[in-house]
Amino acid sequence: MNKTQRLIQLMMAVNERMQFTTKEMADEFQVSERTMHRYLQELSELGMPLYTEFGPHGGYRLLKKRMLPPILFSEQEAVAMFFAFQSLQFYGALPFAAESTTALNKFYHYLPSDTKARIDALKDRVSFWTPTRTQSSPFLEQLLEAAIAEQPLHLTYSSKEGVTERVVQPVGIYSSNGFWYFPSFCFRKEAVLLFRADRILALENAETDHPCKSFQHYTLGDWLKAGQDMTPEASYLRLKVRLTPDGVRAYERSNGLDENLERKEDGSGLLITDIHPSNLHYFSKYYLSLGKEAVVEEPLEMVQWIREQIYAMQHAYGPNIT
Repeated sequence: MNKTQRLIQLMMAVNERMQFTTKEMADEFQVSERTMHRYLQELSELGMPLYTEFGPHGGYRLLKKRMLPPILFSEQEAVAMFFAFQSLQFYGALPFAAESTTALNKFYHYLPSDTKARIDALKDRVSFWTPTRTQSSPFLEQLLEAAIAEQPLHLTYSSKEGVTERVVQPVGIYSSNGFWYFPSFCFRKEAVLLFRADRILALENAETDHPCKSFQHYTLGDWLKAGQDMTPEASYLRLKVRLTPDGVRAYERSNGLDENLERKEDGSGLLITDIHPSNLHYFSKYYLSLGKEAVVEEPLEMVQWIREQIYAMQHAYGPNIT
């Protein structure tokens, strides 16, 4: 086994163990402790975050930011990675944005010149256009980590109620029309509500003794599909919307194919589903944004709210011009 192969295997072993002594690694790789010291030093120089602990129980410890071993990619796989990154370039904020840029720059640097040329041509010919949003969303990584760890968060949040303090537990994060959203269980209102990441003014972990919710059997995909609370006793609202052919296309551009949408022969559609009352305002604004391409028939609360908005707009623009 040559030295490069040995270093790659050592990197994989270090990632798996996280904590070890020089003797343990020397015995495993059948080299002297002096040689293993040299290998570990070379890994450290390559950027692997190794920390040395002294004393009778000392040894090496790998810090949280681990370094992955080299991975071989085909040319098509390399192009696919840049293709995926291209689809995100218009977002003003991304989780792990700095790390994504660093990783892609490293990746690009070591590609053959002909592969680089192909990727450069791809960037000029393919685009996933999303209007760039200027709103800052600096807490995406914390929200994502909290969703994975089922960690409640204390938020200072700006909403239509003004600036409020609340404890929430994120289900996950998702983007829509250039904004980032995070459906979360709100402990104040005891329901899953929809929040927007750019409206967070401050964020920190809740107290260690604060209760938390188990989302083991309730995923972000479940919420996106139903927009509902996970509590079976929750009282849902029936949503019924008639869509023109253009309305159907607009709806599917935003939501994808929906089994609750019945398509007619002329291209129009009828959407019948259930929504949680906490999401009433969100969906009301969405269907109002579709204009004449969507006519809401139920629930009555949504119909009344949309009517009020249309009346207010008519009043703001004045009488008809003949």
